[in-house]
Amino acid sequence: MRAKPFLLFTVLLGLVIAGYTAWWFYLAGRVRDGVADWAAAQRAEAALIDYKAPEISGFPLSVTAKATDVTVRRADGFEWSAPAVVAHARPWYPLVIGFELLGAQTASLAPAGGGPTLAVKAPSGASGVIGVDLSGAIKTASADLADATVTLPDGQQASLAQARVRGAFPEAVPTDHTATALTIDATLSGVRLPPTIKTPFKGDIDTVSIAARVKGIVPDRLRPPAIAAWSESGGTIEIDSLGLAWGPLRLGGQGTLAFDRDLQPIGTLSAAVEGVNPTMDSLASAGVMRPGDAAMAKMALTLLSRRATPDNQPIVDASLTAQDGWLYFGPIRLVRIPRIAWE
Repeated sequence: MRAKPFLLFTVLLGLVIAGYTAWWFYLAGRVRDGVADWAAAQRAEAALIDYKAPEISGFPLSVTAKATDVTVRRADGFEWSAPAVVAHARPWYPLVIGFELLGAQTASLAPAGGGPTLAVKAPSGASGVIGVDLSGAIKTASADLADATVTLPDGQQASLAQARVRGAFPEAVPTDHTATALTIDATLSGVRLPPTIKTPFKGDIDTVSIAARVKGIVPDRLRPPAIAAWSESGGTIEIDSLGLAWGPLRLGGQGTLAFDRDLQPIGTLSAAVEGVNPTMDSLASAGVMRPGDAAMAKMALTLLSRRATPDNQPIVDASLTAQDGWLYFGPIRLVRIPRIAWE
């Protein structure tokens, strides 16, 4: 009689193990089929997808897929290559997927008809987490990378020590310009601008952070006609929070960014700025502003200030405006904004 409970427990344990094993292999098959379906869908849109068939491993605590020699080339000029990509999830919660991009990563965006490209290289790879819903659609995504180099279309290079980016998609796809298509939260640290760009301070930018919502029907392909259509239909970027720490300069604010008819940035940011006086002095020393203009700007901005830091430096509350290719701080024209060459 005493053997019956043990026998029942053994049978139940065997059923659980068998069921779990079947579930793991089912998920492994879904992963393999999902990668193949995604590649087929991309190829149907004139994209080149090349990779070695993924290896599935990790039983019993993880479903892990590893693909090597990955290359993606899309019709809109986007290219990405990676020595290896690893994705993994827990079988009991497969809606959260961690990933690692192993080895040196290279991504670039070329203009239509050829020409200079925008390229990003991350020799140390990247990692992150993707959240999906029951249909497999991506709802959230985050990524971290370090020691990346950005090559601008004019051939100049910028770099950053670390980047953390998170994006979230809404439950429903936007149908007009009032709805949010994407929420972005990003922090960059140790940003080094190209050496030929005149800047107020000699050192790297300590941190740049932004939390923003892209509103409107966002195009799938980053081409000028599609971006123009999004902009003309009322598409905007709502900046909920922008922060900058660079030398003595501290800036925080929120506002709206859009594009004009030439697809150049326009917008206004309500900002609180610390370190105005040393910033103006540095702009003059760097040749970005004339000394007389910098001195007048210091006087005018000091008059606008209503608060001060503990060391009696003014905190200026004013608008930062991008318009007609220039950046204005209140009524003062500061610097010319580099023109975006879409073609």
